[in-house]
Amino acid sequence: MIQSTSLSWQSNTWRTLWAATRLEWQAQGNWTNPWFFLLLLIVKPLVSALVLVFMYWVISGFRSHGGIFGFLIVGSAAWSFVEQIVAGLSRAVLDDREQYAMLKYVYIAPQSFIIFLIGRSVPRMLAACISFVTTLGFGIGVLSVPIDVRQVHYPLLLFALVIAFVISVALGIALAGLTLMLKRNAWLLPDATVGALYLIAGTIFPITILPAWLEKLTLALPLVYWLELVRRALLGDAVGAAFPIASTSAIIMLLLLTTVVMSALCLATFCLSDYIARERGQIDRATGD
Repeated sequence: MIQSTSLSWQSNTWRTLWAATRLEWQAQGNWTNPWFFLLLLIVKPLVSALVLVFMYWVISGFRSHGGIFGFLIVGSAAWSFVEQIVAGLSRAVLDDREQYAMLKYVYIAPQSFIIFLIGRSVPRMLAACISFVTTLGFGIGVLSVPIDVRQVHYPLLLFALVIAFVISVALGIALAGLTLMLKRNAWLLPDATVGALYLIAGTIFPITILPAWLEKLTLALPLVYWLELVRRALLGDAVGAAFPIASTSAIIMLLLLTTVVMSALCLATFCLSDYIARERGQIDRATGD
Protein backbone atom coordinates (compact mmCIF):
# COMPACT_ATOMS: atom_id res chain seq x y z
CA MET A 1 0.00 0.00 0.00
CA ILE A 2 2.81 2.40 0.94
CA GLN A 3 4.73 1.49 -2.20
CA SER A 4 1.65 2.07 -4.36
CA THR A 5 1.12 5.50 -2.77
CA SER A 6 4.78 6.40 -3.35
CA LEU A 7 4.62 5.40 -7.02
CA SER A 8 1.41 7.38 -7.46
CA TRP A 9 3.03 10.46 -5.91
CA GLN A 10 6.08 10.12 -8.16
CA SER A 11 3.90 9.71 -11.23
CA ASN A 12 1.86 12.79 -10.32
CA THR A 13 5.05 14.79 -9.70
CA TRP A 14 6.48 13.92 -13.11
CA ARG A 15 3.18 14.73 -14.81
CA THR A 16 3.12 18.11 -13.08
CA LEU A 17 6.71 18.85 -14.09
CA TRP A 18 6.09 17.87 -17.70
CA ALA A 19 2.82 19.82 -17.98
CA ALA A 20 4.40 22.93 -16.40
CA THR A 21 7.43 22.66 -18.70
CA ARG A 22 5.26 22.44 -21.81
CA LEU A 23 3.06 25.30 -20.59
CA GLU A 24 6.04 27.61 -20.03
CA TRP A 25 7.63 26.78 -23.37
CA GLN A 26 4.40 27.54 -25.21
CA ALA A 27 3.76 30.68 -23.14
CA GLN A 28 7.21 32.07 -23.95
CA GLY A 29 7.10 31.53 -27.70
CA ASN A 30 3.41 31.62 -28.62
CA TRP A 31 3.56 35.27 -29.72
CA THR A 32 5.85 34.63 -32.70
CA ASN A 33 7.35 31.87 -34.84
CA PRO A 34 10.04 29.61 -33.29
CA TRP A 35 12.90 30.99 -35.41
CA PHE A 36 12.26 34.59 -34.41
CA PHE A 37 11.99 33.50 -30.78
CA LEU A 38 15.36 31.74 -31.07
CA LEU A 39 16.84 34.87 -32.64
CA LEU A 40 15.58 36.92 -29.72
CA LEU A 41 17.25 34.52 -27.26
CA ILE A 42 20.53 35.07 -29.10
CA VAL A 43 20.36 38.81 -29.71
CA LYS A 44 19.13 40.03 -26.32
CA PRO A 45 22.14 38.88 -24.23
CA LEU A 46 24.54 39.98 -26.97
CA VAL A 47 23.14 43.50 -26.84
CA SER A 48 23.52 43.58 -23.05
CA ALA A 49 27.13 42.39 -23.30
CA LEU A 50 27.95 44.90 -26.04
CA VAL A 51 26.56 47.75 -23.95
CA LEU A 52 29.03 46.84 -21.18
CA VAL A 53 31.90 46.56 -23.66
CA PHE A 54 31.06 49.92 -25.24
CA MET A 55 30.90 51.57 -21.80
CA TYR A 56 34.36 50.21 -21.00
CA TRP A 57 35.71 51.40 -24.35
CA VAL A 58 34.41 54.92 -23.73
CA ILE A 59 35.83 55.05 -20.20
CA SER A 60 39.22 53.60 -21.23
CA GLY A 61 39.61 55.76 -24.33
CA PHE A 62 38.72 52.93 -26.74
CA ARG A 63 41.62 50.73 -25.67
CA SER A 64 40.96 47.04 -26.17
CA HIS A 65 41.64 44.74 -23.22
CA GLY A 66 40.88 41.04 -23.50
CA GLY A 67 41.29 40.39 -19.77
CA ILE A 68 38.67 42.95 -18.75
CA PHE A 69 36.41 41.77 -21.55
CA GLY A 70 36.71 38.25 -20.16
CA PHE A 71 35.43 39.40 -16.76
CA LEU A 72 32.58 41.39 -18.32
CA ILE A 73 31.50 38.86 -20.93
CA VAL A 74 31.55 35.83 -18.62
CA GLY A 75 29.62 37.72 -15.95
CA SER A 76 27.08 39.01 -18.46
CA ALA A 77 26.67 35.57 -20.06
CA ALA A 78 26.21 33.81 -16.71
CA TRP A 79 23.68 36.39 -15.54
CA SER A 80 21.27 35.09 -18.18
CA PHE A 81 20.35 32.28 -15.77
CA VAL A 82 19.37 34.71 -13.02
CA GLU A 83 17.47 37.02 -15.34
CA GLN A 84 15.59 34.22 -17.07
CA ILE A 85 14.60 32.21 -14.00
CA VAL A 86 14.53 34.55 -10.98
CA ALA A 87 12.62 37.35 -12.65
CA GLY A 88 10.84 35.02 -15.07
CA LEU A 89 9.11 32.86 -12.45
CA SER A 90 7.53 35.81 -10.67
CA ARG A 91 6.44 37.32 -13.98
CA ALA A 92 4.88 33.96 -14.91
CA VAL A 93 2.87 33.93 -11.67
CA LEU A 94 1.71 37.49 -12.29
CA ASP A 95 0.74 36.60 -15.86
CA ASP A 96 -1.24 33.60 -14.64
CA ARG A 97 -3.02 35.73 -12.04
CA GLU A 98 -3.71 38.91 -13.99
CA GLN A 99 -3.41 38.30 -17.71
CA TYR A 100 -4.70 34.74 -18.08
CA ALA A 101 -6.75 34.61 -14.84
CA MET A 102 -5.85 30.95 -14.32
CA LEU A 103 -3.78 31.02 -11.13
CA LYS A 104 -6.68 30.02 -8.90
CA TYR A 105 -7.27 26.92 -11.05
CA VAL A 106 -3.62 25.94 -10.72
CA TYR A 107 -3.95 26.31 -6.96
CA ILE A 108 -6.97 24.05 -6.64
CA ALA A 109 -5.44 21.36 -8.86
CA PRO A 110 -4.18 18.22 -7.01
CA GLN A 111 -0.50 19.10 -7.33
CA SER A 112 2.29 20.95 -5.55
CA PHE A 113 2.53 24.58 -6.62
CA ILE A 114 6.28 24.51 -5.96
CA ILE A 115 6.68 21.53 -8.31
CA PHE A 116 4.65 23.49 -10.85
CA LEU A 117 7.04 26.45 -10.55
CA ILE A 118 10.10 24.20 -10.88
CA GLY A 119 8.64 22.76 -14.08
CA ARG A 120 8.06 26.24 -15.47
CA SER A 121 11.69 27.11 -14.81
CA VAL A 122 13.07 24.29 -17.01
CA PRO A 123 12.43 26.00 -20.41
CA ARG A 124 13.91 29.18 -18.98
CA MET A 125 17.02 27.24 -18.01
CA LEU A 126 17.32 25.99 -21.59
CA ALA A 127 16.86 29.53 -22.92
CA ALA A 128 19.52 30.79 -20.53
CA CYS A 129 21.92 28.06 -21.75
CA ILE A 130 21.43 29.26 -25.34
CA SER A 131 22.12 32.85 -24.29
CA PHE A 132 25.16 31.76 -22.24
CA VAL A 133 26.79 29.82 -25.08
CA THR A 134 26.00 32.49 -27.67
CA THR A 135 27.44 35.33 -25.60
CA LEU A 136 30.61 33.39 -24.82
CA GLY A 137 31.02 32.45 -28.48
CA PHE A 138 30.70 36.09 -29.51
CA GLY A 139 33.21 37.13 -26.87
CA ILE A 140 35.75 34.55 -27.99
CA GLY A 141 35.32 35.11 -31.71
CA VAL A 142 34.90 38.89 -31.87
CA LEU A 143 36.27 40.42 -28.67
CA SER A 144 39.23 38.04 -28.20
CA VAL A 145 38.14 37.00 -24.74
CA PRO A 146 40.96 34.75 -23.43
CA ILE A 147 38.98 31.51 -23.20
CA ASP A 148 40.65 28.39 -24.58
CA VAL A 149 37.94 25.77 -25.04
CA ARG A 150 40.58 23.06 -24.67
CA GLN A 151 41.59 24.36 -21.23
CA VAL A 152 38.11 24.94 -19.79
CA HIS A 153 37.46 23.07 -16.55
CA TYR A 154 34.25 21.42 -17.77
CA PRO A 155 33.38 19.45 -14.59
CA LEU A 156 33.63 22.65 -12.54
CA LEU A 157 31.57 24.53 -15.12
CA LEU A 158 28.86 21.85 -15.15
CA PHE A 159 28.76 21.85 -11.35
CA ALA A 160 28.40 25.65 -11.36
CA LEU A 161 25.55 25.53 -13.88
CA VAL A 162 23.65 22.93 -11.84
CA ILE A 163 24.02 25.10 -8.75
CA ALA A 164 22.92 28.10 -10.82
CA PHE A 165 19.64 26.33 -11.52
CA VAL A 166 19.09 25.54 -7.83
CA ILE A 167 19.90 29.10 -6.71
CA SER A 168 17.83 30.75 -9.41
CA VAL A 169 14.78 28.52 -8.85
CA ALA A 170 14.94 29.09 -5.08
CA LEU A 171 15.10 32.87 -5.51
CA GLY A 172 12.40 32.76 -8.18
CA ILE A 173 10.05 30.78 -5.94
CA ALA A 174 10.61 33.24 -3.07
CA LEU A 175 9.88 36.22 -5.35
CA ALA A 176 6.82 34.46 -6.76
CA GLY A 177 5.50 34.13 -3.22
CA LEU A 178 6.17 37.77 -2.40
CA THR A 179 4.38 38.97 -5.54
CA LEU A 180 1.24 37.17 -4.38
CA MET A 181 1.07 39.46 -1.34
CA LEU A 182 1.60 42.76 -3.15
CA LYS A 183 -1.47 44.80 -4.02
CA ARG A 184 0.39 47.39 -6.09
CA ASN A 185 3.64 47.59 -8.04
CA ALA A 186 4.05 43.80 -8.00
CA TRP A 187 5.39 43.95 -11.56
CA LEU A 188 8.34 46.07 -10.36
CA LEU A 189 9.58 43.56 -7.80
CA PRO A 190 11.25 40.99 -10.15
CA ASP A 191 13.30 43.51 -12.13
CA ALA A 192 14.16 45.56 -9.06
CA THR A 193 15.45 42.51 -7.20
CA VAL A 194 17.45 41.17 -10.14
CA GLY A 195 18.86 44.65 -10.81
CA ALA A 196 20.03 45.06 -7.22
CA LEU A 197 21.67 41.61 -7.23
CA TYR A 198 23.30 42.44 -10.58
CA LEU A 199 25.16 45.35 -9.00
CA ILE A 200 26.39 43.67 -5.81
CA ALA A 201 27.02 40.05 -6.87
CA GLY A 202 30.21 40.73 -8.81
CA THR A 203 28.62 40.42 -12.24
CA ILE A 204 30.45 43.27 -13.99
CA PHE A 205 33.07 44.33 -11.44
CA PRO A 206 34.93 42.65 -8.55
CA ILE A 207 33.15 42.82 -5.22
CA THR A 208 36.38 44.15 -3.66
CA ILE A 209 35.58 47.64 -5.02
CA LEU A 210 32.37 47.75 -2.97
CA PRO A 211 32.34 49.45 0.46
CA ALA A 212 33.82 47.14 3.09
CA TRP A 213 30.49 46.56 4.87
CA LEU A 214 28.72 45.76 1.60
CA GLU A 215 31.50 43.43 0.47
CA LYS A 216 31.12 41.41 3.69
CA LEU A 217 27.36 41.34 3.16
CA THR A 218 27.68 40.04 -0.42
CA LEU A 219 29.84 37.14 0.80
CA ALA A 220 26.65 35.69 2.30
CA LEU A 221 25.15 35.40 -1.21
CA PRO A 222 25.68 32.16 -3.15
CA LEU A 223 25.52 34.11 -6.42
CA VAL A 224 28.90 35.67 -5.61
CA TYR A 225 30.63 32.28 -5.29
CA TRP A 226 28.78 30.87 -8.28
CA LEU A 227 29.93 33.66 -10.60
CA GLU A 228 33.50 33.25 -9.35
CA LEU A 229 33.43 29.52 -10.06
CA VAL A 230 32.12 30.11 -13.59
CA ARG A 231 34.95 32.57 -14.23
CA ARG A 232 37.58 30.18 -12.85
CA ALA A 233 36.23 27.32 -14.92
CA LEU A 234 36.38 29.39 -18.12
CA LEU A 235 39.28 31.79 -17.56
CA GLY A 236 41.49 29.84 -15.13
CA ASP A 237 42.40 30.38 -11.48
CA ALA A 238 44.39 33.54 -12.26
CA VAL A 239 41.14 35.48 -12.55
CA GLY A 240 40.61 34.88 -8.83
CA ALA A 241 43.25 37.45 -7.91
CA ALA A 242 40.45 40.01 -7.59
CA PHE A 243 38.38 37.76 -5.28
CA PRO A 244 38.73 37.81 -1.47
CA ILE A 245 39.07 33.99 -1.30
CA ALA A 246 41.90 32.36 -3.24
CA SER A 247 41.11 28.65 -2.77
CA THR A 248 38.71 27.16 -5.32
CA SER A 249 37.82 24.31 -2.96
CA ALA A 250 36.91 26.81 -0.23
CA ILE A 251 34.68 28.66 -2.71
CA ILE A 252 32.92 25.40 -3.60
CA MET A 253 32.25 24.64 0.05
CA LEU A 254 30.98 28.15 0.73
CA LEU A 255 28.81 27.96 -2.39
CA LEU A 256 27.20 24.73 -1.19
CA LEU A 257 26.69 26.09 2.33
CA THR A 258 25.16 29.41 1.25
CA THR A 259 23.00 27.64 -1.35
CA VAL A 260 21.51 25.33 1.29
CA VAL A 261 20.87 28.21 3.71
CA MET A 262 19.43 30.49 1.04
CA SER A 263 17.21 27.72 -0.39
CA ALA A 264 15.77 27.05 3.06
CA LEU A 265 15.12 30.77 3.60
CA CYS A 266 13.52 31.10 0.17
CA LEU A 267 11.24 28.11 0.80
CA ALA A 268 10.23 29.56 4.17
CA THR A 269 9.57 32.93 2.51
CA PHE A 270 7.34 31.32 -0.10
CA CYS A 271 5.39 29.26 2.45
CA LEU A 272 4.77 32.31 4.65
CA SER A 273 3.82 34.50 1.67
CA ASP A 274 1.55 31.78 0.30
CA TYR A 275 -0.19 31.44 3.66
CA ILE A 276 -0.73 35.20 3.97
CA ALA A 277 -1.99 35.48 0.37
CA ARG A 278 -4.48 32.67 0.97
CA GLU A 279 -5.71 34.20 4.21
CA ARG A 280 -6.20 37.59 2.54
CA GLY A 281 -7.83 36.11 -0.54
CA GLN A 282 -5.17 37.49 -2.89
CA ILE A 283 -4.54 34.40 -5.02
CA ASP A 284 -6.80 35.58 -7.83
CA ARG A 285 -6.88 39.31 -7.06
CA ALA A 286 -5.33 41.52 -9.72
CA THR A 287 -2.75 44.15 -8.78
CA GLY A 288 -4.48 47.37 -7.75
CA ASP A 289 -7.79 45.73 -6.82
